Amino acid sequence: MNSSTNFSRTQKQALRKNIEAGLSVLAQPDPQTCVEWANENFYLSSESSYSEGKWQTAPFQVAILNAMGNDDINVVDLIKSARIGYTKMLVATMGYMAEHKKRNQMLWQPTDAGAGEFMKQHVETMIRDVPTLRALAPWMGNKDRDNTLDYKRFSNRKQIFVKGGASAKNYREKSVDTVYFDELSSFDPDIEREGDALTLGDKRTEGSVYPKSIRGSTPKTLPECQISQAVDEAEERFVRFVPCPHCGEEQALTWGEKDSDHGLKFEYKENAKKKKIITKSFYLCKHCAAIINNNQLFDMDSRGRYISESGTWTKDGIAFFDEKDHEIETPKHIAFHVWTIFSPWSPWSKICQDFLNKKENPTKLKAWVNTTLGEAWIEKGEKLEHDHLYARREYYKKKVPAEVYLLAAGVDVQDDRLEVSLYGFGGLNGQETWLITHDVFRGDPGKPNLWKRLNQFLIDSYEHENGMKLRVAAVAVDTGGHYTQTVYKFCKARESRNVFAIKGKSTRGAPIAGRPSKSNSVKCNLYAVGTDTAKDLIYARLRTNEPGAGYVHFPMGEPMVDEEFFEQLTAEKRVTKYKNGFPYREYVKTRGRNEAIDCAVYALAAVEILNPNFKALKQTVKRVEKAKPETPSEDDLTPGKMAKKRKTARIKRRKKNFIKG
Repeated sequence: MNSSTNFSRTQKQALRKNIEAGLSVLAQPDPQTCVEWANENFYLSSESSYSEGKWQTAPFQVAILNAMGNDDINVVDLIKSARIGYTKMLVATMGYMAEHKKRNQMLWQPTDAGAGEFMKQHVETMIRDVPTLRALAPWMGNKDRDNTLDYKRFSNRKQIFVKGGASAKNYREKSVDTVYFDELSSFDPDIEREGDALTLGDKRTEGSVYPKSIRGSTPKTLPECQISQAVDEAEERFVRFVPCPHCGEEQALTWGEKDSDHGLKFEYKENAKKKKIITKSFYLCKHCAAIINNNQLFDMDSRGRYISESGTWTKDGIAFFDEKDHEIETPKHIAFHVWTIFSPWSPWSKICQDFLNKKENPTKLKAWVNTTLGEAWIEKGEKLEHDHLYARREYYKKKVPAEVYLLAAGVDVQDDRLEVSLYGFGGLNGQETWLITHDVFRGDPGKPNLWKRLNQFLIDSYEHENGMKLRVAAVAVDTGGHYTQTVYKFCKARESRNVFAIKGKSTRGAPIAGRPSKSNSVKCNLYAVGTDTAKDLIYARLRTNEPGAGYVHFPMGEPMVDEEFFEQLTAEKRVTKYKNGFPYREYVKTRGRNEAIDCAVYALAAVEILNPNFKALKQTVKRVEKAKPETPSEDDLTPGKMAKKRKTARIKRRKKNFIKG
C-alpha cells in the first residue's frame, strides 16, 4: 500500500471524532420516564433545598412525577399541602422536558417578582448543578441574549420562559409544548379582564404534538379556589391508598376528626403554662382499629397506589387499570390530592401539634387546613340565617321595580302542589335580582286543571315601575318528581314561550345550564342543570349585603314570602365529605322543606338557558321610561289651566258626595 494513503494515529482520531459528531445528531437517548431521569440526573441545589444532594423520588411522588412527564396525559392537576416536594417535582420535570424530551416550556408565577425569584432560585441552580443541562447551556454564568431573567435558550434550541401571571401580555405570542401554573390559587381569577390564567396559558400549547398543562397549588377558600375548580373538571381524581401493616387492607390516610373512629389521632397534656403539648401521635386503621406508628409509614407508602373515585388506579403514573385490574387507556386529564401525612419531612407529631396551636384561631386554622391537609377552606356560616333575609324585605313602588329588565320563573313539582317563584333580573348585566312573588298551586299534578292555573300565572303581565307591562320571559320546570311525562308535555307545547323542561344534576363543576337532550318520549328539549353550581352562586349572592351586583331583594307584603319561605330558601348548607379519601363538597338539607331554594335555582337556570342580552333589554326599558308622558306640576300650569283643574276637582267631589248620599 502506498504510504501516502496511510493515516497517522492523530488523523485517525480526528476522523473518528468528526464521524461521531456527524452521527450524534441522529442519536436518540434511551427512553426514560420522568422518575428515571430525575433519579439519575436531578440534584437538590444548596440555595433551594434544606439538604443538598442527589434527588431520590419518594414512593408517593412516583406516580405524580411520571404523570407530569407522560405524553399520553394532557393535563395534570395537583391539589396539595406544603412540604410534599411539589416545587422540586416541578423543576425536575422542567429539566426532563428540556434535555430528554426536547420540549419548549413556559411557567407562570402569580406575580412578576415571584417569577424572577423562581428563575434565580430554582431554574438557574438546576442548570448549574445538573450536568446534562449544564452541557446545553454554554452561556451559563455569562451575559447572553439566551440567558435572561425570564428566558433560557439551550444549545438544542429548546427554551424555558418564566413569567409573572398578573399581566395579560405575558400570555401572548409564545408557542410552547408544556405550560406550568405554580400556586394557581394565588392567580387573579380574571387577568386584566381577558380571562382566567388556565384558558390564556393553555392556549399557548395549541398546535403542539404533545401539549401538556401542569397545575399545582395549595388550595384556598371555596368556592373561589381555582385549583379546586380545575380538579373538579378532571376525568379521574386520585388519592393515595396504602395497606395497613397489621391487616393488610388498603385505605386513604385521613385526618382523625374528633368523632371519627379512624385517622391520624393524638394525645396531649398541659404544661405549667396551660399550653397543650403532644405526647403521642398515631394512626388508627379504618378496618382493624390497630395503631399504626409514624415509623411504619415508609414501608406502607412503598406498597401504596393511587385510586380514583371510579376505582381506576395506578402505581407509577404510566400504566392505568380499572377496578378489575384490567389495563385501560390512559386518561387525558387527571388530578392528585396529597397532604402532609405522607411527607418524610413532617413528623406526625408536628402535624398534630400545629393543629393544637392553631385550632382556636379561625385565621390560623384556615392556614392549617390549606397548607397541612391540602384542602380548600369553607367559611363558617355556610348555613345562612333566614331571619336576616326576612328582616331586609322592602316595599317596591310597583310590582316590578325600575331596575328589572327581565322576568324568569322556576317551578318545583310536588305530589300535591306546584310551587313557583318569579324573579326579576337586572342591574349590572343581570346580576342583581328581585323576588317578585312566590305562589303555591295546590292540587293533583296529574290533573290538567292545576297546570291551567300555572299557565295563567305564567302568561299574566306585571306592572313595571316605568308604566310598561312586563311578561315572563323564561320558565324552568323540574322534571325530577313523579310527573315527568306531564311536565314534558306541558313544556313541549310551550317551548316557543321559553318554557324549559329541566333535570337537576349535582355533578361537581357542571354548568348551571347544559345542552338540551331530546331522549324522551315526547321529544321535549330537556336541559341538565348543575344544581350545586347554581346554589354556590345563589348563596354567595344572598350573602351580599349592599344593593348592587349580586344583591337579592325581597318584597314586603307578599303573603307567601313569609318566614317559612326564608326558612326554605336557607334550608341547605354545604359540607365536606370524603369518597375514597378524596374530599368533595355536597349540599345537604337542614330541614324537611326546601322548595324555595329549588325554585330559585330553576329561575336562575331559565335565565342561563335563555342567555339574554341584558344591555339591549336595559336600553328597551329605559326607552319606554323616557317616552312616558310626565304629569305636570301646578307650578307648570297657567292661571287658566289651574282654575280649570280646580273646577274639575270640585265637580268630582260633588259627584262623590251625591253617590254617598
